[in-house]
Amino acid sequence: MTPSSAASDHLTDGRSLEDGVFDVRDFARTAQGSHRGQLDLEAITASGLGTDAIRLLRLLRDLERSTMHRMRNLLVTATHKDARVTAFLTTWAFEKFWIADALDAVLEATGDDLHSSAPAGGLRHVVMERPERRGPVRRAIQGNIDGPQIVAAHVTTGLVDEWITQATYRRLGELATGLHSVVDMVNGIKDRHIRFLAEEAGRRLAASTKARKLATRELKNMVWPVGAVEHSDEDRTFFDAIVFGNENGRAEVRRIQGLIAALPGLAPVAPTISARLMP
Repeated sequence: MTPSSAASDHLTDGRSLEDGVFDVRDFARTAQGSHRGQLDLEAITASGLGTDAIRLLRLLRDLERSTMHRMRNLLVTATHKDARVTAFLTTWAFEKFWIADALDAVLEATGDDLHSSAPAGGLRHVVMERPERRGPVRRAIQGNIDGPQIVAAHVTTGLVDEWITQATYRRLGELATGLHSVVDMVNGIKDRHIRFLAEEAGRRLAASTKARKLATRELKNMVWPVGAVEHSDEDRTFFDAIVFGNENGRAEVRRIQGLIAALPGLAPVAPTISARLMP
């Protein structure tokens, strides 16, 4: 093993919780649980939520709920050996659970029946999306081949997904002004997620050519936002159009493309991602 590869493995396998600027221990200590007591549900329902806002709210709830499925896919790879990343993911999953619960509370207040959007209609079957439909056994085999550098790909795809999700919540606020407080609360929580993921992605991508190659592969194969692959073609078409189909949405896509391009080695793949976000 060369000195450079040894250093690279240190960056991607079993780092201490204290390594890095982001304080993972403090993140865990200050994790945000139930938000129901903070929600002014009467004001939200009095403001009136349109059909599109409720549908987008339901889709966001379902995407937040898909966290455990995402965790399963990550933890059958070398990511489960990285103490710093797994410590973050534990709290990240906890916070996303309670975000989904808060969105449930809003939907309940509107009289929504809380059904999941995913089963309605047929799934979108596209050849390029097949890797994202792999089960845990195939992911574990591929993860073993990829080695510890796959951690860089995982934090990078997580970062891009958070950027996309934050843009979606901002769009929700445009559709329903009564949800501004909910949008601000959720995006405030996601700001911390982004700080960790941006730090880890930047460091890991800068340290390893293989990490950049794996991240590029994962970004090309990923269905955006993460979890959308399990939703119907109808819902995904609605999502793309309502979030990114207007002028503000296109500006968000350009902003996300710029953020991806600024990550070490990822400028070539950034236009591919933005093209897939555009309806």
